[in-house]
Amino acid sequence: MGTSDGTKIDWAVAMEAVGGNEQLLAELIEIFFQEYPKLVGAIQTSIESKVALDLQRAAHTLKGSLRYFGESDAGHIALELETMGRDGDFANATATVQRLQSAAAPLLPQLRDFADKHGDGKAD
Repeated sequence: MGTSDGTKIDWAVAMEAVGGNEQLLAELIEIFFQEYPKLVGAIQTSIESKVALDLQRAAHTLKGSLRYFGESDAGHIALELETMGRDGDFANATATVQRLQSAAAPLLPQLRDFADKHGDGKAD
């Protein structure tokens, strides 16, 4: 053990971020689920339009959101995209955003399960 698995949520980190409040973490997860598709869409749009600053900002915001749930492969790839935006390097950006979505895919059901179990029942 001891090594972080980039495909699993680090619940110790997540609980520390909310001071041990499971309902607050569930709310944070619900906000993440609202923002994640918007941020991925913004990343894709910025790549299509080659607007480096927009790529950098959207990837930075996504990286920060993912950080609440521990170190993950998706977080590392978001950092790659942020750096691509900072450098104006779009060469592998489309493939990188696809890697990001693949890396985030195993995290999403873990987050959904927690939110469903610990939320206040006011989910959509």
